[in-house]
Amino acid sequence: MQHISLIVALHYAVKQGDRDSVKTLLDSLTAEQQLKLLSTMDKDGKTAVQQRAPADQRKEIEKMLKQYERAADFEINYGKLTIFPH
Repeated sequence: MQHISLIVALHYAVKQGDRDSVKTLLDSLTAEQQLKLLSTMDKDGKTAVQQRAPADQRKEIEKMLKQYERAADFEINYGKLTIFPH
């Protein structure tokens, strides 16, 4: 189970438009933990991507969160594939 303070910290950083804090939080987690954290809803039923960052940071924050989500998903689903020589 994820620690509630991580969820609160990530959502707060997004709402503040604090890209460095968002990056630091997500970089400290495994791909599985990143996906779980990014998909966890707050008490209002919103995920980190659905939070409203300040207008001047909104697109960048949303883009960054989606990149983390895609990269974590890829790592989990495809990163462990072994390609065998023919």
